Amino acid sequence: MIIQVDIKGDIAEVTPIGDLAASTVEELREQLTALTDKNVKRILLNLWGIHFIDSTGLNFFIETHKKFLNQKGSIVFFSPSEAVGKVFKMTGAYQKLIMAANREEGTKRLHDLGN
Repeated sequence: MIIQVDIKGDIAEVTPIGDLAASTVEELREQLTALTDKNVKRILLNLWGIHFIDSTGLNFFIETHKKFLNQKGSIVFFSPSEAVGKVFKMTGAYQKLIMAANREEGTKRLHDLGN
């Protein structure tokens, strides 16, 4: 998995590229932990590059969302690939996560959340 990080002001955009499964989820966890260690509390998670997601990846997203809420932070998921969109739709994850169609909408949602 490749993980791109772009920090602009107080928002970090994280773009994982590849499969998000039990064998790769730790890489993304470490990257997000590194950002929170730097006191980054607002994350845009760009999902366009995830080609496959398993239950471990899905659970990671839900846990990460809860973690950010508990730490008075915000994470917005945007631009899900077709594969991710199907899994989110089948599992109801769209109702559990803060979603946006694209970067602009995601940035607006982060600002609206006010964290």
